[in-house]
Amino acid sequence: FFFFFPRPPTAVHHPIRSFHNKAQSSIPYSRRFNQANTSMSSPQAPISLFRSLLREANKVDNYNFRHYAIRRTRAGFAANREMTGNEAVVALNEGQEQLAVLKRQVVLGKLYPSSRSVMEYNV
Repeated sequence: FFFFFPRPPTAVHHPIRSFHNKAQSSIPYSRRFNQANTSMSSPQAPISLFRSLLREANKVDNYNFRHYAIRRTRAGFAANREMTGNEAVVALNEGQEQLAVLKRQVVLGKLYPSSRSVMEYNV
C-alpha cells in the first residue's frame, strides 16, 4: 500500500490533540474514526478496497500525486497478492486506513487546487 504521511507516535504530546481521552488511545485506529473493519470473510473485500483506492486516487487534483497513488496502489496489491490468513486481515485494515488518508488528501486538494501539469494538456 502507499503512505502519504506517517502517523505521529501516540506517546508524543500534541497540544491540539490534548483533548483526547487517555483511554481512547487503547481503541484501535479503525474504530476511533468509524472506519469499517473489513474482514477476510468476504472474498470481495480486497477487490472492493482496490477499486475504492483507485477511485479515490483518480480524484486527486495534482497530476504527480494522482499517478503516485495509482502506482502505489497497484504495486501494493501486486506485492500482497498471495497473502492469506491473519496477515491479509492486517493488510486489509491497513489498506482501509490508507483509503481514509487518501480521502483526506482529496479533500485538501479540493480546498487548495493546484495549476494543471504540462502532462494534463491535450495536444
